Amino acid sequence: MSAPRKPLHKGLLAGGLVVGLGIGLVAGMAGAWVLSFSLIEKAKQEVRAGWTFVPVVVANRDVAPGEVLKLNELAQRSIPEQLATSSLVRPDSSAYVVGQALTVPVQQGEPLRWAFFATATEELKPEETRLAEECQRAFDRVPNRPMPDQSAAKIRERILGGGAP
Repeated sequence: MSAPRKPLHKGLLAGGLVVGLGIGLVAGMAGAWVLSFSLIEKAKQEVRAGWTFVPVVVANRDVAPGEVLKLNELAQRSIPEQLATSSLVRPDSSAYVVGQALTVPVQQGEPLRWAFFATATEELKPEETRLAEECQRAFDRVPNRPMPDQSAAKIRERILGGGAP
């Protein structure tokens, strides 16, 4: 007969248990990451199903009114075809806006519209100009209309001061 076996050392058993739990935890986390990544990608594909994207011209920096656009200040971004109207500047027409002055402020990444440029508004008839000015004056007289805040300090002052929006 053979000699009786020596019992395993308790420290060795506990160490193996810790290593096994660690490996299981890492493998479980990796599996959860792969599962969540694949679910997110599937959701993206479902959302984008049926949408075709078209390129439009955007500003690659904030541009103030009156500034003249240069070619290096333009970029291209794709938007859903359903949202791309003829009022947006397309990449094949970008040469027409280079060297043109903007009439409105444009934020970085905002699609450029033909109406943002002075040449589009120079051709307004005098009665159309007067009508636009009268509409703006009427809008300015609307009581309790929301006014855009100019800075974080004004927002904080309005909130803490209890002022009306």
